[in-house]
Amino acid sequence: MPQLLIRIRAIGWAAVEAAVLLIVLCMLLDIVIGAQADSFISHVNKNAIGFLQSVPPGTVVGLALAVAVYGFLKTRLRP
Repeated sequence: MPQLLIRIRAIGWAAVEAAVLLIVLCMLLDIVIGAQADSFISHVNKNAIGFLQSVPPGTVVGLALAVAVYGFLKTRLRP
């Protein structure tokens, strides 16, 4: 049973990483292609920018600190 949970967690993180990479790729392609292109890339870019502008700055800083602490503790507590 623990092997199944480890495998599900690995697949879940891979899906999250792929989704984030897709959003970043769409944002970069929108910079290269330009705003005049009316496509999937433009819509993803508009949604991502709208979301990032609506999130308060303190939340972004708090999330970044939480991720940094998690990464630090994960490397320090590894057997």
